[in-house]
Amino acid sequence: MNSYSRFEGLFIPTVTPFDTKLALDHKSLERLCNYQLGIDGVSGLVSCARIGEGTVLSVDEKYEVYEVMGKAARAAGKVHIATIAPQSTAEAIRMLDRLATLPVDAVMVFPPLLFCWGKVGGDLKFRFWEDLSRASRLPLVLFQIPVPNYWYDAETINRIAALPNIVAYKEASFSLELYTETCRLLKASGRSMRVLTGNDRFVGKSYELGGVGALIGMANLAVDRWAALDKAGRSGDYEGAIAIQNELHELSHIVFAEPIVEAVSRIKAILVDEGHIAHAGTRPPQMGIDNAERERVLRSYRELRATA
Repeated sequence: MNSYSRFEGLFIPTVTPFDTKLALDHKSLERLCNYQLGIDGVSGLVSCARIGEGTVLSVDEKYEVYEVMGKAARAAGKVHIATIAPQSTAEAIRMLDRLATLPVDAVMVFPPLLFCWGKVGGDLKFRFWEDLSRASRLPLVLFQIPVPNYWYDAETINRIAALPNIVAYKEASFSLELYTETCRLLKASGRSMRVLTGNDRFVGKSYELGGVGALIGMANLAVDRWAALDKAGRSGDYEGAIAIQNELHELSHIVFAEPIVEAVSRIKAILVDEGHIAHAGTRPPQMGIDNAERERVLRSYRELRATA
């Protein structure tokens, strides 16, 4: 039986540090994980998500990252969620079988490319998750990414949530209407699956609507403030949660300015400045940020932290 309560609270999709040659930097990754896990209020870490540059890591590199982050989380007594991006049911099952041998507490699954190929009905999406649920005993995390062509509709999410080992759901549609309707259906159906918001535009409101935590890339920075926001939201202090969200609004604006694809570069620049990782490099096709933007980002972040 799954302990759904383990999947409440703040989860950080940790960046993956590289060295000057863009090879994995294990020491920086361990240092960053230990720092994040040591912050009061952090429930766990998520490896190889979009902010973790999972899309540009080789298969072998991903398993190295899973191992490093999983060991760190186990040592801290916290949760490690590994992310996979399979393109077929068979590939997903093979990955789940291998992950079951590693320090992994749950697996977050990116939707396969086929999910956005024309008008894809809920039955196909449900069957994918039904097959994974039957094939693996690992707890699974559903991921609603901010791309409308990929969206799961609320009814399909509700059906998937009824499967026995679907323990949590990262809702990052950035659609308040879809988020609200999904939470309403889940509550009406008595589903145990936990809703974790990834919507930094209305993260505070997310708790009032039914969320019980956040899985949000912005939490790589100002971790203590995101933990405080989560604590306020889960305690029912929605006004307090929204107040902290407003405090962090400028940070979100800085990091997720266009081109949004370079958000990882901005996060890494700040983490280097804070001494948590050694280098700020990101892998192509990401281009990185120039020195002028780096200075603007660092200056804005320092000012924000000085007034927070």
